[in-house]
Amino acid sequence: MQVPRARRRTASERSAAVFDALRNLLLEHPWGDVTLEAVARDAGVSRQTLYNAFGSRYGLAQAYALALADALCDLIAVTIAEHADDPRAGLEAALTLYLETSVQDPLIQRVRSGDAHHDLVRVVTTDAAPLLGRVAERFEEVVRSTWPVVPAERAQVLARTLARIAVSYVTMPPEHDEPPAALAAGLAALLAPTID
Repeated sequence: MQVPRARRRTASERSAAVFDALRNLLLEHPWGDVTLEAVARDAGVSRQTLYNAFGSRYGLAQAYALALADALCDLIAVTIAEHADDPRAGLEAALTLYLETSVQDPLIQRVRSGDAHHDLVRVVTTDAAPLLGRVAERFEEVVRSTWPVVPAERAQVLARTLARIAVSYVTMPPEHDEPPAALAAGLAALLAPTID
């Protein structure tokens, strides 16, 4: 009798396993101690698969940051849609969610640590163009689908502004330990008039 072979994982399943492995390793180790060999082992893939998919540790960090941004944007889109009739409340809820949720990720925790590895810092500073572009594009889609009366150029400016704000809070936490809800309320009050 022939034993059926195990189903091969799809590319998205492999990526999810790799990102889960990286997330778990970052909970225990600084970025400088995380090797592609350890990520591959924990994800159940070969090192060659990682090199083929990401090119390098830095490429893996960039891909992880983009996947994290997409996951956060998905949550934000749902939150804003739930407040479609009240732009200020929608922005406030979305910003609060972002500020509270993003800090739970180990990559962001490592970036904010006093001894963050330069690779991680580059992903959200000097090499942040792909990240900013992705987040701005996602935010613009949300703004235009939730509030279609907002002129296209205004939606684009708002989305780019929100993307910059979001990425800036990755590298620097709010001043004076300001609670996320209070910070979000202030930002929403400032930004909501662009939607009205």
